[in-house]
Amino acid sequence: MRLLRLFGATFSISLRRQLAFRADLAFQALTTVIGVASGLAALGIVYTQTRSLGGWGLGEAVVLLGTYQIVSGVLATFIEPNVVWFAGQVTSGKLDDVLLKPVPSIFLASLGSCAPLGLTQVAMGLAVVGAGLREMDAIPRAYNLFGWLVMLSAGIAITWASRVLLASLAFWAPAMELDVVYGAVWQFGRYPVSVYPQPVRFALTWVLPVAFVSTLPAQALVRGVGPALLLLGTAIGAASLLVVQLVWSAGLRRYTSATS
Repeated sequence: MRLLRLFGATFSISLRRQLAFRADLAFQALTTVIGVASGLAALGIVYTQTRSLGGWGLGEAVVLLGTYQIVSGVLATFIEPNVVWFAGQVTSGKLDDVLLKPVPSIFLASLGSCAPLGLTQVAMGLAVVGAGLREMDAIPRAYNLFGWLVMLSAGIAITWASRVLLASLAFWAPAMELDVVYGAVWQFGRYPVSVYPQPVRFALTWVLPVAFVSTLPAQALVRGVGPALLLLGTAIGAASLLVVQLVWSAGLRRYTSATS
């Protein structure tokens, strides 16, 4: 509960700070609309040439794109603002300040600040999901909606874990810059993993679980998923949280304070 209160206070302060610059809010909303519109336009162009993309119809692909946009918004709002500069904190010794505070260091290092304007991506993602369902002329059943929320939560947990794991490499190789690589791999989530050939499909499902970010949550909403897949998604999400905690602890044991 203390971490939740701290998280809420951090979000409130960050929101008030960003709302003071209303031009930034307008610009962020504009860039989000342009980004989503370009994604929808790309899908529209593809579907002028085919009725199915990896077995997914147009409405289903739009729901997937909206789901991807929601998770991307969470990444941009709560995770990326913290970890993008993490390697610099390690090399400069600024991580000392984080370690001295009476709060779990992994929480402060990965969720200690936020960029609330990124939530415009989440809002647009929800609108796109709604547009996809309308294109399908479908109202999801309660179980499908529940499955979507469960798999979406697992996807967000995996997203946080994978980004923190990448940042944690700074404990071992602070000069290594892999943010561009992560961003490139992240783009694979825009489309169903079924469009990619093997072994890329296998890698995007089980090695770099991009499938759990958008494909499987969208599948749960538009087609439904069995209890086994829901349990698997929950288990993988929980396992990713455990793994990142273990790696973080190992990294802290290697960390040398700037004053030592």
